[in-house]
Amino acid sequence: MDGIHFSSMIQKVNPRKSFLNSSAFRIPLFICFSLIYFFLLSPFLEKSITNSILNGVRENKIVTLNYLTPLYGQEIYTNDYTINTLISSDIIKISRDKTNIQTEDPRVIAMQKFLFNYNSPMYPYSRTFITEADKYGLDWRLVASISGVESVFGNIIPRGTHNAWGWRGINKNPDGWSQFDSWNSGIAEITRGLAQGYGIDLSPFQIEPYYCPPCGLNPAHAWANGVTRYMRELKYYSDNLK
Repeated sequence: MDGIHFSSMIQKVNPRKSFLNSSAFRIPLFICFSLIYFFLLSPFLEKSITNSILNGVRENKIVTLNYLTPLYGQEIYTNDYTINTLISSDIIKISRDKTNIQTEDPRVIAMQKFLFNYNSPMYPYSRTFITEADKYGLDWRLVASISGVESVFGNIIPRGTHNAWGWRGINKNPDGWSQFDSWNSGIAEITRGLAQGYGIDLSPFQIEPYYCPPCGLNPAHAWANGVTRYMRELKYYSDNLK
């Protein structure tokens, strides 16, 4: 027995893989969870996330409000002034009639849109601005633009005057403001006064020292800059008619 040698063979056997850890189980499980997420959970989660983001943006958004152009010139007292709106003019009747604006002059259409957007009671008299300016050779934008600086396009004027230009010429009331019996006559008189009194070639900056002396002395030139701004807006309206 001493000469007999026994050798043994030890065979290493890998333990059997669990079914739960196999690819045959994991892949279908992944697909199943994916389908549940996309069809059941995703619509609600994504909507909730989107709403949260939008609410955060709304809460932090800075809102800029438009405001009316300030008036330059004399002090304004509530009991001496009246606020005109489209409701107090015949614009409502025109709108209800649903009549189309028919004209061959694009400047009239531009003026109508411009004054309407500024809630001006002079909107129905847009053609008068053009015909009177052409009569004297004056820039068709000037008279309306001055009214924007002086009275917010006729919205704040001395009571019963139809004076949107701070004019102190003919037919003065006790406070010195010119009185006109209608917007048409006011537009006509201001156009004549500007053309004959200031000439037809002066710019707002050249008119300012005489029309609004305090503004002419102020380096900001608020009056001239305001009138120029509205004239540019009117040109934009005219150049971009549809």
